[in-house]
Amino acid sequence: MKQSGINIWATGDGVRVSPETGRYLEDRVDIFPDYPTGDYRSRNGVWNSAESRVTLHAARNEFVSFQLVVEIDGSVGRASVQLDRLVGPDGVEIGGKDVSLFRTWYVQVQRPSHAYEELSLGPGWYPDALIPAAVGEPIVFDFAQTQISISPTRHNRTVWVDIYVPKDPSAAPAGVYRGTLSASWAGGRQEIEVELKVWDFALPDEIHCRGDIYNTTLKRMDPELELKYYQMARRHRWQPGVAFYRPDLTIRESEVSIDWRSYDARLSKYLDGTAFTEKHGYWGPGHGLPIDHILLPFDCAKGNNRERAWPVPMPEGGPTPEFEAIWTEVGRQVKEHFEAEPDRRRVEKIVFIDGLDESYNEAAYEKMAYYSDLCRRAMGKGWFKFRIDGGYSWEAMDFLHPHVDLWICTTAGFDADKTAHFREKGVEPWFYGQMIYPRGTHAYSGSNTYLDLDLLTCRGVGWAAWKLRAGYCQWEFDWNADVAWTQAINYVNRKVQVNGSALLMYRGDIIGASDPIPSIRLKAHRRGFQDYEYFWLLREAGMEAEADALVNGVIHTTPFGQVNWGNTKIWQNHPEAWDAARIRAGELLQTVSQRQA
Repeated sequence: MKQSGINIWATGDGVRVSPETGRYLEDRVDIFPDYPTGDYRSRNGVWNSAESRVTLHAARNEFVSFQLVVEIDGSVGRASVQLDRLVGPDGVEIGGKDVSLFRTWYVQVQRPSHAYEELSLGPGWYPDALIPAAVGEPIVFDFAQTQISISPTRHNRTVWVDIYVPKDPSAAPAGVYRGTLSASWAGGRQEIEVELKVWDFALPDEIHCRGDIYNTTLKRMDPELELKYYQMARRHRWQPGVAFYRPDLTIRESEVSIDWRSYDARLSKYLDGTAFTEKHGYWGPGHGLPIDHILLPFDCAKGNNRERAWPVPMPEGGPTPEFEAIWTEVGRQVKEHFEAEPDRRRVEKIVFIDGLDESYNEAAYEKMAYYSDLCRRAMGKGWFKFRIDGGYSWEAMDFLHPHVDLWICTTAGFDADKTAHFREKGVEPWFYGQMIYPRGTHAYSGSNTYLDLDLLTCRGVGWAAWKLRAGYCQWEFDWNADVAWTQAINYVNRKVQVNGSALLMYRGDIIGASDPIPSIRLKAHRRGFQDYEYFWLLREAGMEAEADALVNGVIHTTPFGQVNWGNTKIWQNHPEAWDAARIRAGELLQTVSQRQA
């Protein structure tokens, strides 16, 4: 709508709008012919300018999002955007903390991420960090003090809107909810209608897309700040995979003593689920549930770094009876501690010998088997999962599979037939690494979160996990987050430079905020993980074939592996095709709900 120097329009959560051109950064049909293009300012998957309306669909216990684009010329110096509540059946309101507004922060990409020159959306200013307004407060743009001056007469900013639909049917009965989003400035005001159609079913509290995002920074944080990261992850339907929380350990000759007090003080709230309750200020999906799994403290030395080994490093000449006695006694005490409380027993335990991470030689395979057998002697086969990471060959896995429960396979080396074969032998597969390989392996970073790629590489994690019946693992979510506010390149390795690698959350303290700051890419991950729950619900309702058909209609080929090195046409590249599949899944589940009523 155009009025007195201001124009506002809306779009969905699967694209980003350039503050310089007002067009989608993903409007690059020179890269993929099916990228979104055309007159999307007038009409797109969620927006109809003729009716001045945004239309959304959601289940209960789900977040849905859209973006409001605010275009202002030089005659307007300040504007504010407000959306307080949506009102639905019998006057029931969705509002307060369940309606969140975010001001986007822009980062300038100056060069494409290494090896992705053909797929990069190119140089420009990218909206990414989402700075929240206080509950019930508007987003205010002061264009006289704007972060980026686009031109003397034109400015463009985006407001991200999150709406959470409560799980309780009495708090969000099925039906249509409507609210008014307003943009105000000195001498003028515009309004658009936000319409939300809530289906009569809820997404589960549990996270059914198996996996985590590996992290080494949280345990070095103040516990109160660490808690906020865990809670933000839970609201976005994943969990941090924190490497090696460790209790205090004392070993005197053959005597072993473990002091669990500091360990429990830090972690009990995650193991019993209280971290995700009102006691700690939590709201959202997964209320009161413990984390799904935890990495146990065990590790071996890596090269000359013997300090990383726990409980003790292997002697230079190889294992001794004394060494094995310490490992087995420590393992016994670890199991005893976790078995002492029912809540701890529910959390899956994983042993990951990181010192052998992605090691491809016979000696390493022998050590993996040895440590697996040693831990099984101490804690019992089946009480924990022994994990290995790497794109191992058939021959290597033929040797390793009797000792392995969880295989984190690099996407570069992922083979659907191979993982299916070893799944039948008891090895659960998760994939790890980039989603698309335009030039072959180049697996220099386990992240697939590059800022200058489209958001489908983030949303696609959940979809690929469903298609492959596999879990996922990613490397880090706040890598070099302290420089990310002003520097797009945050990963440099052997002259490799990547934009926004392993970065889903920004450090809030850099801008004076007490909480971590989410990114648009984090929201895209959440969208994919929520989509996964739709497919899971369809399977539970006896419609697994329908779920598979929806996913296969979007993801054309079985992703990953050497067969797809150089194949960039993995899926449909228009996010509205993905949205249409989710809406179709919701309609099918709504039909099931109506039959059961």
